[in-house]
Amino acid sequence: MSAQAAQPAQVRLQHQVEELCAASIRALSGQPDVHFRGRRLHRVGVALPLFAPHLHPTLDDDDFASFRGAADGLALRLRLSDPQLHRQLCPAAPVERLLFELLEQVRVESQVPTGLGGVAANLRHRFEQWSLAFHRSGLTDSMRGILLFTVAQICRARVTGEPVLHETEDLMEATRAGIAPLLGHALAGLRRHRQDQAAYAVHALDLARLVADLLRSAEPEATDGEQDKPGEEMERAAFSLMMDFDATVEDGIAAAVSGRSRVLEGQGDVYRVFTTAYDREVAAASLVRPALLREYREQLDRRIAGQGCQHGAAGTRAQAAAGPPGARRLGQRPGRRPPGRPPHRTAGRIPHRAPAVPHRAARASVRLRAVLFDRLLGLDEAAHRIGGH
Repeated sequence: MSAQAAQPAQVRLQHQVEELCAASIRALSGQPDVHFRGRRLHRVGVALPLFAPHLHPTLDDDDFASFRGAADGLALRLRLSDPQLHRQLCPAAPVERLLFELLEQVRVESQVPTGLGGVAANLRHRFEQWSLAFHRSGLTDSMRGILLFTVAQICRARVTGEPVLHETEDLMEATRAGIAPLLGHALAGLRRHRQDQAAYAVHALDLARLVADLLRSAEPEATDGEQDKPGEEMERAAFSLMMDFDATVEDGIAAAVSGRSRVLEGQGDVYRVFTTAYDREVAAASLVRPALLREYREQLDRRIAGQGCQHGAAGTRAQAAAGPPGARRLGQRPGRRPPGRPPHRTAGRIPHRAPAVPHRAARASVRLRAVLFDRLLGLDEAAHRIGGH
């Protein structure tokens, strides 16, 4: 398959996976207004935080079970975590903030509802796949990388009660033995207060600060290419997770590659509205400045005047088509019979013929211009304006 043909297929597969994951998130979290846009979860049109690094699999590197696990993790985060409380307690420093976000995600993943064994299996599968990818990418070869990796592994194992990843257990044994006495009290508090977000956050903040101090005290790597890097940049490179956790920043415009649409072709190329969530109706005149409206009215008047048409006949037809039932017609004076109605005859009386109304064509021309202008803007006041005269 060529690259041009594979790209639309990849886009369709990505869209299908996101729709399935979004449906699962809505069902498990109980929030019907969440959806994916641009590979990022949104709620009511606003992008949600990224929460944790292992919640963002890719089609190129991960299987569908990883997407299911990430969707279940996002659903539990929306269901069990108080975003306002979390935002108040979240530290500002990037390393502490990263660890605090990860620990909160570990807390909600430890509270899978009873009877949802498949959700627990999906969560563990996703975290294991992310851990293996982190290790196999070589990020655990640095001092900071192995430290952060070990902290993530032992914290999740302690809070959830699940064993650490067997493939990397020997790799992080020395690091775990070195930091266990320092982090033991905070780890015990995480396990004990995993049902209480506020109490859990106290120990999570302590652990995040302790790990950040260890990272700052760690000596830089002895390679020439990394000696000049700031400590924070090296931590970002080691963990590969320094992401923007803010929900208000958009990641750009999501664009889909154009291609053949079997759905559109099956409908006979008839366009169907995908969603009306962002539709709005406004009066056309409210979108134009009053001065510009007057300028358009003058231009329309000049065009109508230059056509030299019979305004009286045209105005009568326009009023008949747009006017409400029973409205007086253009040029009709109060008390006169409407055109076309036979005169009322009485015995011994001669039908009265009223004299012609002076300047009837001029008044009809003015009203016709008003009708045409209002019709041009798509307004509905034309009938009321004509009926009022």
